[in-house]
Amino acid sequence: MAYWLASERTVQVEGVVSRFDPRFWTVNFPRPMMAGVTTSAADALRVDAVFYTSGDLAGLIWEAEDRFDHPLLRYETARDFRGCRLGFRWRSAGVLPLDAVNGPVLTIEG
Repeated sequence: MAYWLASERTVQVEGVVSRFDPRFWTVNFPRPMMAGVTTSAADALRVDAVFYTSGDLAGLIWEAEDRFDHPLLRYETARDFRGCRLGFRWRSAGVLPLDAVNGPVLTIEG
């Protein structure tokens, strides 16, 4: 298998990754709970989760800094979110409704 150690971008394909691209969201959860996020369309994602206790918590995460990809291939770090607008269409089964006490919440960290 051919490989090389690259110190700068040369023949790698370049492209544009729009902010909040569904392919780059992750999900975080404690064990033994299970959860996964998949891209269902170019502008959509789906989270499937199994909650075992009432204290289970899952987080859908977008990180401004790509910490997982190779330095020459990661998306650009952009921490300025002024003017950004997110819209979600919430559909769920077996989970409290959005307006319920102690129901799902949106948390934004900065």
